[in-house]
Amino acid sequence: MLEDRYNWISRRAHEIWEQEGGPNGRDRDHWSLAVAEREEFEHMSMDLVVERRSNDTSPRPRTILIVDDEPLIRFATVDALEQAGYEVIEAGNADEALALLGRMAVDALFTDINMPGSMDGLQLVSRVRERSPKTRMVVTSGHVHLGRFDLASGVAFLPKPYQYDSLIKLLEELLA
Repeated sequence: MLEDRYNWISRRAHEIWEQEGGPNGRDRDHWSLAVAEREEFEHMSMDLVVERRSNDTSPRPRTILIVDDEPLIRFATVDALEQAGYEVIEAGNADEALALLGRMAVDALFTDINMPGSMDGLQLVSRVRERSPKTRMVVTSGHVHLGRFDLASGVAFLPKPYQYDSLIKLLEELLA
Protein backbone atom coordinates (compact mmCIF):
# COMPACT_ATOMS: atom_id res chain seq x y z
CA MET A 1 0.00 0.00 0.00
CA LEU A 2 2.82 2.43 0.82
CA GLU A 3 4.47 1.56 -2.51
CA ASP A 4 1.29 2.61 -4.34
CA ARG A 5 1.26 5.86 -2.37
CA TYR A 6 4.90 6.54 -3.17
CA ASN A 7 4.35 5.84 -6.87
CA TRP A 8 1.31 8.13 -7.01
CA ILE A 9 3.16 10.95 -5.22
CA SER A 10 6.25 10.50 -7.38
CA ARG A 11 4.23 10.65 -10.62
CA ARG A 12 2.29 13.69 -9.40
CA ALA A 13 5.44 15.53 -8.27
CA HIS A 14 6.89 14.95 -11.74
CA GLU A 15 3.70 16.30 -13.35
CA ILE A 16 3.89 19.44 -11.19
CA TRP A 17 7.56 19.84 -12.12
CA GLU A 18 6.69 19.57 -15.83
CA GLN A 19 3.80 22.04 -15.46
CA GLU A 20 6.22 24.57 -13.95
CA GLY A 21 8.69 24.14 -16.82
CA GLY A 22 11.17 21.83 -15.11
CA PRO A 23 12.83 24.28 -12.68
CA ASN A 24 15.95 23.18 -10.80
CA GLY A 25 16.12 23.17 -7.01
CA ARG A 26 12.41 22.85 -6.31
CA ASP A 27 12.09 19.06 -5.92
CA ARG A 28 11.06 19.31 -2.27
CA ASP A 29 8.33 21.88 -3.12
CA HIS A 30 6.93 19.66 -5.88
CA TRP A 31 7.05 16.62 -3.62
CA SER A 32 5.28 18.53 -0.82
CA LEU A 33 2.51 19.67 -3.16
CA ALA A 34 1.99 16.11 -4.39
CA VAL A 35 1.89 14.84 -0.80
CA ALA A 36 -0.70 17.49 0.11
CA GLU A 37 -2.88 16.43 -2.82
CA ARG A 38 -2.58 12.77 -1.87
CA GLU A 39 -3.50 13.56 1.72
CA GLU A 40 -6.71 15.18 0.56
CA PHE A 41 -7.65 11.83 -0.99
CA GLU A 42 -6.68 10.01 2.19
CA HIS A 43 -8.50 12.36 4.55
CA MET A 44 -10.83 9.71 5.95
CA SER A 45 -8.03 7.22 6.61
CA MET A 46 -5.92 9.98 8.16
CA ASP A 47 -8.70 10.60 10.67
CA LEU A 48 -8.30 6.98 11.75
CA VAL A 49 -4.53 7.42 12.11
CA VAL A 50 -5.02 10.53 14.25
CA GLU A 51 -7.53 8.68 16.41
CA ARG A 52 -5.12 5.77 16.84
CA ARG A 53 -2.30 8.15 17.78
CA SER A 54 -4.49 9.92 20.33
CA ASN A 55 -5.09 6.55 22.01
CA ASP A 56 -1.34 5.84 22.07
CA THR A 57 0.01 5.90 25.62
CA SER A 58 3.70 6.17 24.70
CA PRO A 59 5.36 9.34 26.02
CA ARG A 60 6.59 10.53 22.60
CA PRO A 61 7.03 9.23 19.08
CA ARG A 62 10.33 7.59 18.25
CA THR A 63 12.71 9.88 16.34
CA ILE A 64 14.36 8.52 13.20
CA LEU A 65 17.10 10.23 11.18
CA ILE A 66 16.95 9.39 7.46
CA VAL A 67 20.16 9.99 5.50
CA ASP A 68 20.01 9.61 1.71
CA ASP A 69 21.42 11.77 -1.07
CA GLU A 70 18.54 10.90 -3.44
CA PRO A 71 15.84 13.48 -2.61
CA LEU A 72 12.82 11.54 -3.89
CA ILE A 73 13.83 8.37 -2.07
CA ARG A 74 14.44 10.37 1.11
CA PHE A 75 11.14 12.28 0.84
CA ALA A 76 9.15 9.09 0.27
CA THR A 77 10.83 7.34 3.19
CA VAL A 78 10.16 10.32 5.45
CA ASP A 79 6.49 10.29 4.44
CA ALA A 80 6.14 6.54 5.03
CA LEU A 81 7.70 6.74 8.49
CA GLU A 82 5.65 9.79 9.47
CA GLN A 83 2.52 7.91 8.38
CA ALA A 84 3.63 5.10 10.71
CA GLY A 85 3.80 7.56 13.62
CA TYR A 86 7.52 8.30 13.80
CA GLU A 87 9.04 11.74 14.17
CA VAL A 88 11.46 12.00 11.26
CA ILE A 89 14.49 14.18 10.61
CA GLU A 90 16.25 14.11 7.25
CA ALA A 91 19.74 14.74 5.92
CA GLY A 92 21.17 14.59 2.41
CA ASN A 93 24.60 13.27 3.43
CA ALA A 94 26.64 12.09 6.41
CA ASP A 95 28.13 15.52 7.14
CA GLU A 96 24.67 17.07 7.41
CA ALA A 97 23.55 14.14 9.59
CA LEU A 98 26.43 14.63 12.02
CA ALA A 99 25.62 18.33 12.29
CA LEU A 100 22.00 17.46 13.16
CA LEU A 101 23.11 14.82 15.66
CA GLY A 102 25.26 17.42 17.37
CA ARG A 103 22.07 19.32 18.23
CA MET A 104 19.60 16.51 18.95
CA ALA A 105 19.29 12.86 19.88
CA VAL A 106 17.57 10.24 17.75
CA ASP A 107 16.34 6.76 18.52
CA ALA A 108 17.38 5.30 15.17
CA LEU A 109 19.43 6.11 12.09
CA PHE A 110 18.51 4.87 8.61
CA THR A 111 21.26 5.63 6.11
CA ASP A 112 22.25 4.85 2.56
CA ILE A 113 25.80 3.53 2.23
CA ASN A 114 26.90 5.28 -0.98
CA MET A 115 26.69 9.06 -0.63
CA PRO A 116 28.79 12.06 -1.60
CA GLY A 117 30.62 13.98 1.08
CA SER A 118 33.50 13.33 3.43
CA MET A 119 32.20 9.92 4.51
CA ASP A 120 29.86 7.16 3.43
CA GLY A 121 27.02 5.59 5.40
CA LEU A 122 29.19 2.94 7.05
CA GLN A 123 31.60 5.59 8.32
CA LEU A 124 28.59 7.56 9.57
CA VAL A 125 27.36 4.49 11.47
CA SER A 126 30.77 4.12 13.08
CA ARG A 127 30.83 7.78 14.18
CA VAL A 128 27.28 7.65 15.54
CA ARG A 129 28.06 4.44 17.43
CA GLU A 130 31.03 6.19 19.13
CA ARG A 131 28.85 9.14 20.20
CA SER A 132 25.61 7.36 20.92
CA PRO A 133 25.92 3.58 21.41
CA LYS A 134 22.20 3.16 22.14
CA THR A 135 21.08 4.57 18.78
CA ARG A 136 19.68 1.78 16.61
CA MET A 137 20.95 1.71 13.03
CA VAL A 138 19.87 0.40 9.65
CA VAL A 139 21.95 0.75 6.49
CA THR A 140 20.67 0.37 2.95
CA SER A 141 22.18 0.13 -0.52
CA GLY A 142 21.24 -0.84 -4.02
CA HIS A 143 24.90 -1.40 -4.93
CA VAL A 144 26.32 -3.31 -1.98
CA HIS A 145 24.82 -6.31 -0.21
CA LEU A 146 25.91 -6.92 3.37
CA GLY A 147 25.25 -9.96 5.53
CA ARG A 148 24.79 -10.19 9.28
CA PHE A 149 28.49 -10.75 9.85
CA ASP A 150 29.56 -7.78 7.70
CA LEU A 151 28.11 -5.23 10.13
CA ALA A 152 28.70 -4.37 13.75
CA SER A 153 26.35 -5.84 16.31
CA GLY A 154 23.03 -4.03 16.42
CA VAL A 155 23.31 -2.66 12.86
CA ALA A 156 20.83 -4.07 10.36
CA PHE A 157 20.95 -4.08 6.55
CA LEU A 158 17.96 -3.54 4.27
CA PRO A 159 18.68 -3.87 0.53
CA LYS A 160 17.30 -1.38 -2.01
CA PRO A 161 14.75 -1.33 -3.34
CA TYR A 162 13.00 -1.90 -0.05
CA GLN A 163 9.35 -2.03 0.91
CA TYR A 164 8.36 0.63 3.42
CA ASP A 165 6.45 -1.96 5.41
CA SER A 166 9.70 -3.95 5.77
CA LEU A 167 11.55 -0.87 7.00
CA ILE A 168 8.82 -0.08 9.52
CA LYS A 169 8.79 -3.66 10.80
CA LEU A 170 12.58 -3.64 11.14
CA LEU A 171 12.53 -0.35 13.05
CA GLU A 172 9.80 -1.66 15.35
CA GLU A 173 11.95 -4.70 16.12
CA LEU A 174 15.08 -2.63 16.74
CA LEU A 175 13.27 -0.13 18.95
CA ALA A 176 11.30 -2.66 21.00
